[in-house]
Amino acid sequence: MVEKIIKKVKSLPPLPESINRVRQICNDPEGTIKELVPIVKQDPMFTADILKAANSPLYGFSRQITSIDQAVALFGMGTIQGFAISYAVRKSFPIDLSPYGVTPVQLMEVSSLQNALTLQWGKKQVTTHQAEMMTLSLLMELGKVVASIVLKEENRAEAFSQALKACETAEEIDDVEKEFLGISSEWIAALMFKHWQFSEKMIEMMRYLMTPEEAPEEIRRHTEILHVVKEAIPFTRPLCEPCVQSAYEKADRFGLDAETLHETIEKIRQ
Repeated sequence: MVEKIIKKVKSLPPLPESINRVRQICNDPEGTIKELVPIVKQDPMFTADILKAANSPLYGFSRQITSIDQAVALFGMGTIQGFAISYAVRKSFPIDLSPYGVTPVQLMEVSSLQNALTLQWGKKQVTTHQAEMMTLSLLMELGKVVASIVLKEENRAEAFSQALKACETAEEIDDVEKEFLGISSEWIAALMFKHWQFSEKMIEMMRYLMTPEEAPEEIRRHTEILHVVKEAIPFTRPLCEPCVQSAYEKADRFGLDAETLHETIEKIRQ
């Protein structure tokens, strides 16, 4: 099964040139928002998506955002890069997440929740690789797209869906994925990132997202933050009470700011 997944990842279409340009600017230490805005503006639908997100109560910006320049500045380059890659994936091939019992719209909603929590809580706790972490907060569930394709092709989608019904936390989902696929969706996402030539730091963060204690020291704090976010907002049951409690416990264990995490989650829930 793992070999089939690797072949499936290698067959994925390349990201559009406009997205690669966004990535170049975001990954350039001297890249600026001023350079990024004109590329974002080239696609009116993408621009509309960003403005819609910026004016969502989820992010809690204090004023109405009327221009894409404002939105890009408020979100930052990492989040805009994540939006761009997610948008490109949705346009590049059909997404069917029925094995997980969710729709593509729900994928976007969960990813936005994860990004909002990372932006409002997690970003403040690191001083390095913030942009990479923010990008990943929108792409943590991307491996499930390929996982769903393979499950359907192997006629294991229905059995997988049944097993998933008993899952509440992200770790339980992870265990079912490994049972049926031989690999977690986080590792599949890391393979996708390698295929698209993402930075090594982003690939490593994704690879160790569910096992942050094994991550290299330079990115361990980042993986701990993303792990807590994913625990609070798992794919199938975002912000369920057992998930949130588990996230608080993990944050405390990792030495993260559990008090602010609680305040931020309550704010997002409202």
